[in-house]
Amino acid sequence: MFFDNGVVVEGRGFRVLVDPFKPFDESKYDAVLITHGHSDHVTRHVRRAFAVLTRETLQVLRVRYGVRPRKYVLARPGDRLDLGKFFLHVLNAGHVPGSVMYLIESRDGTVGLTGDFNPAGSNVVRGADAIEADVLVMEATYGSRHYVFPPRERLYEEIAALADRGEAPVAIRAGPLGKGQEMARLLPGNKLYLEPKVAALNRALGFPGGRELARGIKPNPGEVVVLGLTSRPPPGSLLVELSGHYAVAKPEGAVGIPLSNHADFPALLETALRSRAKRIYTVYGHVDELARWLNRLGLKASRIPPRGQTELTQWL
Repeated sequence: MFFDNGVVVEGRGFRVLVDPFKPFDESKYDAVLITHGHSDHVTRHVRRAFAVLTRETLQVLRVRYGVRPRKYVLARPGDRLDLGKFFLHVLNAGHVPGSVMYLIESRDGTVGLTGDFNPAGSNVVRGADAIEADVLVMEATYGSRHYVFPPRERLYEEIAALADRGEAPVAIRAGPLGKGQEMARLLPGNKLYLEPKVAALNRALGFPGGRELARGIKPNPGEVVVLGLTSRPPPGSLLVELSGHYAVAKPEGAVGIPLSNHADFPALLETALRSRAKRIYTVYGHVDELARWLNRLGLKASRIPPRGQTELTQWL
């Protein structure tokens, strides 16, 4: 097992690629496992592969990339799929609509792959399932001790209060997948506008609420527009940015609220401890810092090795 623009898991007689985000040679893999539809976990090049993904993630691929895999299996949390050379357990990840974790079960043991996950859940997805495995590959996006998030309900109240002020239009910069659905469920639909790419994704995923922000429309004070991460806010609006990074730093010229779809540092530690894993590999984000803390807790952890290193295969 190693990292090569995605997590590569090799067992006796099979090889799978998890969450590729760049072009890859599909002929080298028995299957491609996609945990969710964010662009740092999937690429349009999965159209050539045999993929495992959820129905929601398939919709995200269709709307955002205009593709679907040539052959695929639709998975749901609770499934145990027989892929011939191994079994695949599917667990809820609690990250965004359609997000899942995977547990590969073969005659050699089990490998857990969290992708991005959040035990706290949100107003659109329930919190992540517990995961146990011999080897665990887990995200470390907020794997620094500084990232401790306030309760989500408190953050929702803060966002709603900003929208209720009525002093100026409120422009919320948020990821279209995840927070785009949360804002549609949180805020009154008659006062909510959605940037077209957010509106299109919400329709595809079955989340009503709000109106599409057509060209020339200027939101009024007391109204809210949900934008993508890089979009410019309407003139005169109060800009609000949602990201777990704002548990540590604050943005310039905006209100930063630490609303995240990821596990915070305490949740990462708790997930690792409960996994009973003999070996843990960290990937994405604060990989070295999280691994150091896990080792202090008595676990055996390190960042996942790059292509060409094979320390993970020693247990197979």
